[in-house]
Amino acid sequence: MPRCAEVSCGRWRPERLAPRWASGIRLNGHWYCSRACVETAARAGLDVQAVPPPSNALRPLRLGVLLRHLHAVSETDLKDALQSQQTSGLRLGAELQRLGRVRGDQLLRALAAQGNVSYFTSFDIARVKQGPSWLPADTVRALGLVPFDVDRGQQRIKVICAAPVPRSAVRAMHTLTGWTPEVYLVQDDIWERALGEYRSSSEDVAAADVLTMGGIAAAASFVADTASTDRAVTMRHAQWGRFTWVRVEGPTQVANLLVPGAEEGTCQAAHTAH
Repeated sequence: MPRCAEVSCGRWRPERLAPRWASGIRLNGHWYCSRACVETAARAGLDVQAVPPPSNALRPLRLGVLLRHLHAVSETDLKDALQSQQTSGLRLGAELQRLGRVRGDQLLRALAAQGNVSYFTSFDIARVKQGPSWLPADTVRALGLVPFDVDRGQQRIKVICAAPVPRSAVRAMHTLTGWTPEVYLVQDDIWERALGEYRSSSEDVAAADVLTMGGIAAAASFVADTASTDRAVTMRHAQWGRFTWVRVEGPTQVANLLVPGAEEGTCQAAHTAH
């Protein structure tokens, strides 16, 4: 007879599973005797850091070097921008634009080269409305990655974002959804408009199922509730910036939970029915 996977419990699974409680619950393939044990295991799992490993790629070239290589600015332009940047506090690219030393398309091209991604100098916002809408809107806003197209054959999802490329968010999206993000940089104003236009499909995500809860402890409780309903679920989580993204999948539902940092103290969850 298998034993409950929660080490602090150790209850044996009965041979005859007539009562509903005796059938137990499976989380990530392991058998637990009760909701309480699932919650304890989920909390322990969520306490483990899930930051995706950093890339072994070489450090990107500095923006100033790229702009000089593209003949977009002069050495004098860079010196002036670096000096005035100390007062303005702006990023180098924004400061060069403020001083009128570089065009927006030139800066975007250099930032895309720095991030090793593609870019759009113009973008039709309607593509966001017509694109995939299965991710909760809160998740999209937190990631900063706005989906606009998919390649189902290659399991790739095309997204736009503003510079700098949020690498940890890109890795988190890939880890939890299984889809590989294909990133395109756009101007900040286009990205902000796209964020405002993105909507989760009413057929996929019910607005009534968006919850507000507190922290990792409440997220573990939510996982346990979902597991108790579906009886067998998988839980994965990834971190980027100040967020932890938890994804719980069962036979009848998928739940995406966003857990902000401790200073925010809340967790948002959105259900998706299968």
